[in-house]
Amino acid sequence: MRFLIAATLFVLSISFLLLGLAQRTIWAPPAVFAVNLVGQESQPFLIIPAEALAMMPGNATISATGSSQVFLAVGKEVDVAAWVDTTSHSVVEGSAGSQSLRVVASPGTDDFISPVGSDLWLSEFSGDSVGEIVVPEGQDLSVLVASDGLGAAPERVRVSWPTDNSTTVSDIFLGVGLGLLVIAIFFNVLALGKMIRNRGPRRKVPKAPQGPRYKPKNRGYDLPKRGRRSASNKIAIAPISIGLVLALSGCQMAEVPQNSPTPTESSTASIVDQIHPALNEQQVARILADIQSVVAEADASGEIAVLETRVDGPALLFREANYLLRSKSPDVLHLPPISTSVVSITIISKTEYWPRSFMVVTQDGDDLPQTLVIEQLSPRDPYKLIYNMALLPGVEFPDVAAATEGAIPVDVDSQFLKVSPIVLAPTYGDLIDNGPSSEFFSQFDLSTDKFYEQISQTQKDQTDNLENATTQFSHALGEFNVVSLTTSDSGAIVALMMVDTWEIKPTDRNSAVTVSGDELLLLGIEGSTRGVSTRYGNMLLFYVPLASSDQKVRLLGATQSLLSIEVL
Repeated sequence: MRFLIAATLFVLSISFLLLGLAQRTIWAPPAVFAVNLVGQESQPFLIIPAEALAMMPGNATISATGSSQVFLAVGKEVDVAAWVDTTSHSVVEGSAGSQSLRVVASPGTDDFISPVGSDLWLSEFSGDSVGEIVVPEGQDLSVLVASDGLGAAPERVRVSWPTDNSTTVSDIFLGVGLGLLVIAIFFNVLALGKMIRNRGPRRKVPKAPQGPRYKPKNRGYDLPKRGRRSASNKIAIAPISIGLVLALSGCQMAEVPQNSPTPTESSTASIVDQIHPALNEQQVARILADIQSVVAEADASGEIAVLETRVDGPALLFREANYLLRSKSPDVLHLPPISTSVVSITIISKTEYWPRSFMVVTQDGDDLPQTLVIEQLSPRDPYKLIYNMALLPGVEFPDVAAATEGAIPVDVDSQFLKVSPIVLAPTYGDLIDNGPSSEFFSQFDLSTDKFYEQISQTQKDQTDNLENATTQFSHALGEFNVVSLTTSDSGAIVALMMVDTWEIKPTDRNSAVTVSGDELLLLGIEGSTRGVSTRYGNMLLFYVPLASSDQKVRLLGATQSLLSIEVL
């Protein structure tokens, strides 16, 4: 009976082992699930949205093959859609239920441009004929497929996902099979032991001197018919079983996914949209490096056209004025270079609209830390340096959100702040002109404001030293592109440009206003009997607290430059 049980268990174990091996070999599914896209040849741009890329679980791999250049870019879905906008393109639509994708044309305008090098892309690939890019799962990313932005997109596009490589089922089969085999061997050993015990000792019975020969009756002993050899034949099944298992295990192949691809289940719970920072830290580092390189090249050559590719607004005006002065005299110093060696603070706007901006505080060696304000006006524009200010000595930078969290842009006319950003320049100008008698004096913390001390004192000295002339000072917002981002305490970091205009007129006909230094280089003459008007630009960085806060407005950084001078 035990031999019968052992044989049955052995057959079952072999069956389970074979099933487990089949799950890993001949019944294993393909390593990837792939869908080929067709129909996008008529449009220059093909968008594969996040919904289509999420049709299957895992990181999606996009492969494209064309007759010319192949370009692939990965970006946030809102960014890819904004970059393409109304330009004619194709969109991939997916269905998780049918596990299929189709290409739908979306006719539009013909404002085609090359997508290569856009600051919006998280990663991109550009090459000839063949390209491939991987899209991380679960980050709401889209893919833009194109050639050079003018011709049709690549003819053949393939989207693939890795299939589930779980070996749970085959592991269960193999485990059960091995377990049954061990039990079968155990029953074999028990049966063999019983057989040996039931045979008893083998000795001859002596013959009686007379009478018939004694014949012992069969007492039910399970004795072998042909001695010991028959026993060895009965237990031969055990080594044969072990040998077969070893042979089968030697034939096992590398693990192959066994489960058929299953579509991702749609969630029935409502999902609240969350706005992420406009950039990640890798994009910020890439943009900063490019700006630093462009500014260094432009500073060395004096070429404004080179500068304009990455610099705009007040930062461009300051360098244009410096290049002009340097062209008139070799003694004029270069403006400080853009430093990105050590970034201590990064503030990234948290928005899906444009313009977008971010601020960084950098420092190079023993130089004063710089605050760089960089902005993108539209999806297809590059990020450009708008402001760069040196931090004032002794200032304490307010707490701001981490780069991964982002900061909300503040309206320039916000009434929730101590001073609205749009009126901050004339308000601060009134403080410079009137000092403690200004109606805004109590709203500003001047304990570390060296810029205020210097400018207000210079104006006072200028007025006191002129005997036969009148002076007039004015301060106004010089650039309406004011950048404001929130701080951790719901205040704001505000970057703006204030323009100071100094008009000096002689009161005596025989008197004249004379100029020197950089003013002389720009004016070209030593002075004028009618007087002169000089414009100075100030890039300023403020911290503005909430209107309900007991804190005061503080100037964090400032950089001044001569912009122009003319005869009245």
